[in-house]
Amino acid sequence: MSQIASGPLPALVRYYERLEAEPHKSIPEFGFSREKIHFEIVLNKDGSRSDFRDIRLTNDRGKSIPNPMTVPDAGGRQGTGLKPFFCWDNTGYALGRDNKGNSNRAKEMFTAFRELHLSMRDAIGKDDGFASLCKFLEKWNPKDAPDLPNWEEAAGLNVVFRLRGNEGYVHQSAAIKRAWRKRVNQDLAETANTRGTSLITGEAEDLARLHPLISGVSGTNTTGAAIVSFNLDAFTSYGRTQSYNAPVGVQDAFRYTTALNRLLSDDGRRVRIGDATVVFWTDRAEAKGDEDLLSAIFGEEMQSNETAEASKASERVLSFLQAAKQGRIVDELKDPEAPFYILGLSPNASRINIRFWLASTVGQFAQRLAEHVNRVEIVRPISAEGDPPAFIRRLLWETAREPKDIPPQLAGEMTRAILGGLAYPQLLFSSVVRRIRVDTDMNYRRAGILKAYLIRNKGKEVPMALNKDHPEQAYQLGRLFAALEKTQEDSTEGGKLNVTVKDRYFGAASATPASVFPRLLRLHQHHLNKLTNTGQRINREKLIGEICGHISRFPSHMPLDQQGLFYVAYYHQRQDFFTRREDDSKEKIDE
Repeated sequence: MSQIASGPLPALVRYYERLEAEPHKSIPEFGFSREKIHFEIVLNKDGSRSDFRDIRLTNDRGKSIPNPMTVPDAGGRQGTGLKPFFCWDNTGYALGRDNKGNSNRAKEMFTAFRELHLSMRDAIGKDDGFASLCKFLEKWNPKDAPDLPNWEEAAGLNVVFRLRGNEGYVHQSAAIKRAWRKRVNQDLAETANTRGTSLITGEAEDLARLHPLISGVSGTNTTGAAIVSFNLDAFTSYGRTQSYNAPVGVQDAFRYTTALNRLLSDDGRRVRIGDATVVFWTDRAEAKGDEDLLSAIFGEEMQSNETAEASKASERVLSFLQAAKQGRIVDELKDPEAPFYILGLSPNASRINIRFWLASTVGQFAQRLAEHVNRVEIVRPISAEGDPPAFIRRLLWETAREPKDIPPQLAGEMTRAILGGLAYPQLLFSSVVRRIRVDTDMNYRRAGILKAYLIRNKGKEVPMALNKDHPEQAYQLGRLFAALEKTQEDSTEGGKLNVTVKDRYFGAASATPASVFPRLLRLHQHHLNKLTNTGQRINREKLIGEICGHISRFPSHMPLDQQGLFYVAYYHQRQDFFTRREDDSKEKIDE
């Protein structure tokens, strides 16, 4: 069994190493990065422009999206200083013209871009692509940029260069990569004047003064934000400045940020829960199949109109849940002992908060998910029988009117509870009870949440379907309310009412039964007398009598957990009405 990493940064470094070891590695090495590219400039050998092409991709909705490429990394830009990138950049640097309208600034940017490349000419030596790029920069006039095709779309976006007749881009040649690696190492040797013990490796290393930015966390600046940063003296100690207060080696800082940016750009490894952006991964390549399974579960992407690939994932999720019920989880996993990590991130001004961090094995997380699904499982209406299982996000949606109204802390607490095998947060239970009182909608997901909370947190025995002999009065009171409501519905022609007893008394009946039920029972006699079917009327009287036989008194007040049990019982009784063999309209007298 691989040792589980102690924290998110070492785990992310391991993930980088896993991707780096893949035969067709798609993660950039130190000194390079994955960037969004939009257009290419095709050059002739003499440096003249041959073409200017849109190389963006098209997504499923027919919309143009950037083309991700591995390019030389310059570490991002901060402040207002000039910092050109090597062999690629936005049109302000690469062509001296952008969409910001400041021609003097763009001219300075282009000059810096040109000087960087001309200064590298001798170091690179003979390379036809780079030679043509240098010639292009020597003769290019930024005033010609607006004459380029699609200029209005291209202005301000990233471009790369390619020599006409070559398949690859200028920055992809072996000579360019070799020269750039050498330059990066030289710059590192000149600037790395602080050595110390890295918190990741425990060894003496050249420490990173600033850590690369993270992009893709919902709510952060579009240019990215940092997990590790110190921008005020109050945050520092022992005379250290900036990120030296959290010492991490330069290369490990690159590795963990590159790995995290990769996860945040992968729809299969990223999901939004509340205000948190959540990523999940394993550092063991052999467990990739299990990673995909937990991704399908955690991301809850099973839809009714599935693609063939999504349908296959859904089948595996359902197979996993069936195996969990039968105690065969290990049979569904390829590597149950593989470490598995879940990281929840949320924005906080100029940096990123780690909202939650969970580290365990694939098998343990799978077991906890299965236990949670078993707790929330409850009898469903026929119309919902094909709905996917409710894991995390779909349950959170039941706590607020709109997803944006979900309490931010609840998402993290809910995830920790389910995947950490802990008690559910009190806020989950109280939020669902509050929503039921507001809209009186008692659906199967809400009933499942209440059931799971009462089982896990309160140790109560709550069945999946109706239990007529349940010993708790709160349960029987919920049944009674459902029976009284059903009698009112049946006594009305067509079963349609403008206002029902549920609309008026549902919340009060669960919280203060003594103030409501005597009145409801008096109304019940009126509704009962209006039933035209004798068998239906007699059977309803017998049902009410049977339920009341379990109730010794109407409490003046019921605590919140008893109110939850009341709602679950109400739901159970309602479902029992609509799943009976006999249709109420043809109800017969029981012998």
